[in-house]
Amino acid sequence: MENQENSLCICGCGDYGVVSCSGACDLGHISDLVARKLNQNKVRKMSCLALIASGPDEKFDDLKNKNMLVIDGCSEDCGFKIMNNRGFDSFVHLRLTDLGYEKGKTPITDETIKTIYEKAEILY
Repeated sequence: MENQENSLCICGCGDYGVVSCSGACDLGHISDLVARKLNQNKVRKMSCLALIASGPDEKFDDLKNKNMLVIDGCSEDCGFKIMNNRGFDSFVHLRLTDLGYEKGKTPITDETIKTIYEKAEILY
């Protein structure tokens, strides 16, 4: 996990974005739910990782100027790889397995989502 902590409020700031793994496993699902919660709470604006992977460059050029958080569930790092392959060279990366969660063994509960959300919301 690469990050910096900041005590400054970034709530609702359009310069902060998030994309996430939305894979089929439990950690992919949790990554997606955390990203959606960051968006709903106006901490970061969620963008579509699939569009970044497949869309034309002009669809996401403005994202390259934002402070982006990429949330990956596991060490496959699909989100990280997509961002790198599409020319994003500066973003914050959060991997849930680095926080001690295990792929295929992590229950998708409100408590798990809350715990990860609290870690993600302070990353910038």
